[in-house]
Amino acid sequence: MTAPNESSLPQRLAELETRLQELERSGPADVWPEVRAMIQTVLDFHGAGLARLLELIDTAGESGRTILDRAGQDDLVGSVLLLHGLHPVTLEGRLRGALEQVRPFLQSQGADVDLLGVIDDTVRLHLRQADQGFAASGLTLRAALEETIWSRCPDIHGIAFVEPTVVRFPLPLVGQRS
Repeated sequence: MTAPNESSLPQRLAELETRLQELERSGPADVWPEVRAMIQTVLDFHGAGLARLLELIDTAGESGRTILDRAGQDDLVGSVLLLHGLHPVTLEGRLRGALEQVRPFLQSQGADVDLLGVIDDTVRLHLRQADQGFAASGLTLRAALEETIWSRCPDIHGIAFVEPTVVRFPLPLVGQRS
């Protein structure tokens, strides 16, 4: 079994995207829905095959779970599984893994990060930095976070750095009536 050269895949995908865009612009309008339907049929076929393969691997017990974990961590396989909604690790799990991966660098620069949540497929983070004395700028720290998160979670739509919201309720003083 011969696999395509992985290094050529990004270029080939970009060429495919360009050709599809050209076809959509220049081809007859009634052809484009048919082309989309054919592409979707091929994707559905591959997705069903991958889902079945994952089921078979999962039935192998502990060794199968090890394979699924490794598959989810592989950039190429993980991306294909994400494309079909089959990734074995949840988005939150992948986000937490990405943050743990970059955290040692952040901490070496006197910084840390909190995952505030995901809203409308946008990851919301709070970057905490020491006041002074560290080499990395906020832009460098943000770039490191973005690169790591995008590599592990290409299915998100954005990353937002925000200040956490603190809600304080006035509490009555002891002996004071509210």
